[in-house]
Amino acid sequence: MIGNIGDVHQYACASCHDSKAWFVDTRSNPNNLSVGAANITKRNSPSMVNVAYYTWGGWGGAQDQFWKQGSNSPETKDLNGNRLAIAHVISTYYRADYNAVFGEAYGPLELELDNTTRFPPSGKPGDPAWDGMSAGDKEIVNRIMSNIGKSLEAYERHLISSDAPFDRYAAGDFSALTTSAKRGLKLFLGKAGCDKCHSGSTFSDQDFHNTAVKQPVEPDKYDNGRFDDVPRLQNPFNGAGIYSDDVAAGQTKLQGIVQTETMRGQFRTKSLRHVAETGPYFHNGSVTTLEEVIRFYNDGGSTEGSYPGQKDTAMMPLNLTETEMLDIVAFLKSLTGQPVPDTYTIDTSASTAMMSTDRRSATLAP
Repeated sequence: MIGNIGDVHQYACASCHDSKAWFVDTRSNPNNLSVGAANITKRNSPSMVNVAYYTWGGWGGAQDQFWKQGSNSPETKDLNGNRLAIAHVISTYYRADYNAVFGEAYGPLELELDNTTRFPPSGKPGDPAWDGMSAGDKEIVNRIMSNIGKSLEAYERHLISSDAPFDRYAAGDFSALTTSAKRGLKLFLGKAGCDKCHSGSTFSDQDFHNTAVKQPVEPDKYDNGRFDDVPRLQNPFNGAGIYSDDVAAGQTKLQGIVQTETMRGQFRTKSLRHVAETGPYFHNGSVTTLEEVIRFYNDGGSTEGSYPGQKDTAMMPLNLTETEMLDIVAFLKSLTGQPVPDTYTIDTSASTAMMSTDRRSATLAP
């Protein structure tokens, strides 16, 4: 789906996560920030490949579970949808598929959603149509939304890329890396100290850091990262909520996590898997090439006052030479594995022809 700001019916996850291009945004121009239904977003659309290995979702960790993101995202300004409209779309066009997966355990979608008096065509919390519904009917719709989120997470867990040149090198094929990439690996683990944050098999410590990425001065574009996102963890669709399949584990994960001033300006450590394919970089897409990324870290980040919060103490000038910086880039390029199998990049959605104009207008209005 392709849309412009203000459009309705024209946005899907794939609008900002192109399945044919490592699941990053190729539609917006420029694509450092994505064009959403209501406005231009604050953040660069990250790749969904290997997202299953992240502990937290989103640049600021607003999702403790990836199904939480799938349950909430349709109602954000990015997609401009609402849960009642989505429930009707599921009931009308995907009822058999939904019932095959969830019907036995959660109550099949039969005729109840056809009653638009009980279930208005459009609405979400805060809208009179939604707020006027009974608690039991709201529960039916919320259960549908949580199941949609879990379906999306189940799909995302198949978006895996492996068998990068580095993996073959680590397995004993010492010809898999170029001489420059081998020097870059040594710098990555040594002088540059990249592995302090980009560690483990995912090349991410799964934590949050303030790397002093410069931000625009406009208030509507300023982003406090984890400081802004931690309050969003309190949501009916989180891992500790009533829709969770493991409430105890969800409670343990969220226990003690409260907003603190130290979180201001912190963003999730990006995995470096397939990083050469997923520019532009940083949470706001403000850097275009890997060469610029390495130069940014070599300089120790941006100057004080151009970003929120306190810079991480690890952000210090590295004093790398030009050749050393290019060697690290060569190593980073060796982290690109095989693309996601074609099986998971095929559009299986209901066709536009199936959804008549009148029905779309009735069910998909914001």
